[in-house]
Amino acid sequence: MKLLKTLSLVALLMPLIFACSKNSDSPAPPNAMEGKWVGNYGFDNEAPSHYFSLNIKPGGVIQELNGLGVAKGGGTWTLQGNTIKGNYKMFFAPYNEYSVSVSLNANGQMVGTWGYDKDPSDGGKVLMSKSN
Repeated sequence: MKLLKTLSLVALLMPLIFACSKNSDSPAPPNAMEGKWVGNYGFDNEAPSHYFSLNIKPGGVIQELNGLGVAKGGGTWTLQGNTIKGNYKMFFAPYNEYSVSVSLNANGQMVGTWGYDKDPSDGGKVLMSKSN
């Protein structure tokens, strides 16, 4: 009888033990990351202090914007987990190529790194906020 009570108790508690929990590592929806972002970039490990703006568009299109909001570079982006990985070329000579790897922090800011060519880590840091 004691065994039956124990098994019944375990059977009742099993759903609680294995209940679904919210996974904080779930990817941010792409539309939360899409839009115009304005902030700064820095070189190497310095704090970002130079103007930087990206337009992350639906369909995997990314643009670097100048201070007037006009695209000065363009390319593609993909969402990998919570991270946007983008690669683009400038629209003017010498047509430099850059890459970014950014994600949303707890404050809703986009943080990450930028780099030259296809390496998003050999340039410096990036910090941006979504523009309205």
